[in-house]
Amino acid sequence: MAGWAGVLFDLFGTLVTFEPARLPTIAVEGRAVHSTLGALQPLLADVVPDVALGEAWQALATVSEEMAGARGYDHVELPSRERFRRMLVRVGCPDDRSDEGAVLLSRAHMRCIADATILPDGHGALLAAVRRHHRTALVSNFDDTATAYDILGRHGLLPYLEVVVVSEALGLRKPHPALARVPLRELRLAPAEALFVGDTFAEDVGAAHAAAVDAAWIDVRGTGVPDGAQPPRLVLRRLRDLAPHLGV
Repeated sequence: MAGWAGVLFDLFGTLVTFEPARLPTIAVEGRAVHSTLGALQPLLADVVPDVALGEAWQALATVSEEMAGARGYDHVELPSRERFRRMLVRVGCPDDRSDEGAVLLSRAHMRCIADATILPDGHGALLAAVRRHHRTALVSNFDDTATAYDILGRHGLLPYLEVVVVSEALGLRKPHPALARVPLRELRLAPAEALFVGDTFAEDVGAAHAAAVDAAWIDVRGTGVPDGAQPPRLVLRRLRDLAPHLGV
């Protein structure tokens, strides 16, 4: 076992899982699609009454794709409300209504996202055990900080996390090294004293390597380290496999 003093945990896919099947369904081009827009339909009708649900879904999908492409290059995180503002502008919402409408839609959207999260068996107990012996932080790529706290609170994880870092609050996202360096500074730990645990190789392992921090990658699908990539310190199949490496 390495003598790590602190552990930085990713949120989605690591501490909690997100289940799209828990989202409402809408009909798009004759097929059923899980989407938060199913719950947002009455609100959309108030904000953009002349826009069909399918048109709103397509606009949101297009905007989401554009934003994902941009952040893949600059690692800049924009808030959820900006995604909905751009969607509203795309479907012709007047400027004097798009800002407030985006906030209302984003809040309702985020409630659906939080409701679709699950805490897998044993994850809470593992985090509590890690906290007894190590400094702990949460480091998440997520476009709404308030909802990240809501998710942590509803699943009882907040008491076991000393620091919470969400990309929306920083304006940057993993794999930018700031996402690892900020919690290390707040925990007063050197890079060599910490382990970064996450399930997304490019983002979680990438951020750890960029900040000279050891990484534990949860290889859920068992695909192995990508060809040519710098391997992490640990490769796990599930979060609970971390326990023996931390002595908990």
